[in-house]
Formats: sequence, structure tokens, C-alpha cells
Amino acid sequence: MDKVKKYDEVIKQIIAVVDGEPSATARYASAACLLSGAFEYFFWTGFYVVDPLKPSELVVGPYQGTLGCLRIPFGRGVCGAAAQSLEVQRVDDVHAFPGHIACDSRSNSEIVVPVLHEGSLAAVLDVDSTEYASFDSVDEEKLEYLCSVLLKGATQS
Repeated sequence: MDKVKKYDEVIKQIIAVVDGEPSATARYASAACLLSGAFEYFFWTGFYVVDPLKPSELVVGPYQGTLGCLRIPFGRGVCGAAAQSLEVQRVDDVHAFPGHIACDSRSNSEIVVPVLHEGSLAAVLDVDSTEYASFDSVDEEKLEYLCSVLLKGATQS
């Protein structure tokens, strides 16, 4: 199956699983699990959630993979850059990214997508790969779409 079809299938599956679920945490956990299982090159797949007590920090949320960093300040590393700019960050070589945070030194490329809920940043989806330049415009387009619909119908972020 080609990548576009695989994304379409897994996104449809995620939407079906979370339909009617009010908990953002449950939605994040389901998405991380299904994405991680669908793509072999996804080494670490998960969410960093905006901390309501420290709104300029991300705190690790549901994920699949090795131990993640617990907290990331906005503006620091790839996740922090996505949180601060509200723009997708697609990095072919994380070691060349200014301020990169090495949660696991085996990660070599990364894509981070902001997740908005009711117009505000709720989280970022972070996907790492052990290979360089793993992510392309298809990954960006499909993950951006998923993040735009993931919290529709959630009553809590």
C-alpha cells in the first residue's frame, strides 16, 4: 500500500475510534498508538500537551516509543519551535537544528505539528525517525489534516 493510502486508512481509523470520545487524552493516546503501528519509520510518536499551570511549556502526553523529554519550553527545540510559531516543523537532520533537544540520540529527523482546540494551541504531535530526511510533504499534509480534526468534538483539551 502506498503512503497516501496508508495515511488515509489510518486517519479514517483514528477518527472512527475517537468518535464521541470527549477526552483529549484518550484521543491523543489512540492517535499515537495507531500512527506508530502504521508506519515503520516512526521511531517515536506522541503528543506534548500545553501545561495549563505553565502555559509556555509543553509536558509529555500520550506516546509510543522510548522515554520522552518530560517538559519542553516554547521556543526550544523542534517541539518548542512548533508551539511558539504554530507552524509545522519538518527537520531532515535534527542535529543541525538550533537548540535541538536530544531526548533520544537515535532520532535523526523529526516532524512536529501543532494541535489546536477552539483556536488555541492544545498540544503538538511529535514524530521522530532514526533515519535522516524521513518526512516529506505527504507526511506533513496528512499529519496536519489529522491534527486539524483530532480534537473536534472533544470537550476537554
